[in-house]
Amino acid sequence: MPVIPPDTAPDTLVDIAWNEGSVGDWDALFARVPRSTLLQSFAYGRAMGRTYGHVPRLGVIRRGGEPIGLVQTLDRRMLKLFHDRQCHRGPLWLDGVVPDIDTLEAVFRRLRRACPRSLLGRASLLPELPASPENEAMLTRCGFQRSGPGYQTVWFDLSRDEEAMRAGLARDWRKRLRGAEKAGLTLDVDGQANNLPWLMKQEHDQAVTKGFRPMTGTLAVRLRNALVKGGGRNDGAVMVTALDGRTPVACCLFLRHGAAATSQVGWASDAGRQSHAMRLVLWRGMQELKQRGVRMLDLGGINPDAAPGVTEFKLGTGGEVVETVGQYR
Repeated sequence: MPVIPPDTAPDTLVDIAWNEGSVGDWDALFARVPRSTLLQSFAYGRAMGRTYGHVPRLGVIRRGGEPIGLVQTLDRRMLKLFHDRQCHRGPLWLDGVVPDIDTLEAVFRRLRRACPRSLLGRASLLPELPASPENEAMLTRCGFQRSGPGYQTVWFDLSRDEEAMRAGLARDWRKRLRGAEKAGLTLDVDGQANNLPWLMKQEHDQAVTKGFRPMTGTLAVRLRNALVKGGGRNDGAVMVTALDGRTPVACCLFLRHGAAATSQVGWASDAGRQSHAMRLVLWRGMQELKQRGVRMLDLGGINPDAAPGVTEFKLGTGGEVVETVGQYR
């Protein structure tokens, strides 16, 4: 990615303007982020507010008076005394231009002041920064303390033509996709995820069986509503379902945020796993998102230790594996 040249005194040029302008202004800048993250979208902030009482704060990062990035924090008061503030998977940089380390440090020093630690306050930061000793040292200098591992995911490039996308798949992944394409399954594309409550019921049952913590159905529906209805557009969410006859065997929910999207929820029955229906669902979802103008797809996180099968599935797409620097407080 291109890099902004360093300045001799970045602290004097960098600031964060909080809650200035309209949501439309924010969305226009958000659309300029090639790899925007779902958790930094205003739709996510709004859904978290309605579900858990968080108040989103929208910050435009400026350097020399010009916007270079965006950051959203979610604030919540508990028992009227304790203050909780989180900033997860941000900041994000306009046009993919990542600032130099000095400018980054100036930004995170301002974030430290905006997210202070105290006896009655807690801050949680999961920066969208690559894991590296340089970034770890920079965050330490800014007053943050590492409290957990970073986030790992796979980014899939939808800007390529279909032939290039298919060629980039692992050979075994591609072979099983061809098998699923010949299995006689029917694909249903739910263009606004209207059948989401059904999928969240499957997700809940799946979580109970496999022992993971799912997104709640209430949050998922409110997030869908914010992306589709509240956002004034009709392409913010899509569900793709594979059916064997009339029986659903696999399904995936995709959520769009700016120029990118996230594969948020995936489910497959035993029959769907045997027919590799999820590969077909994901592939069809990629084509649908591409038609809607989405250029990058976040495959929704990987965990090689806790979920090796899901990790292998996502790595098989040939996407770019990324790991962020860690969680901080």
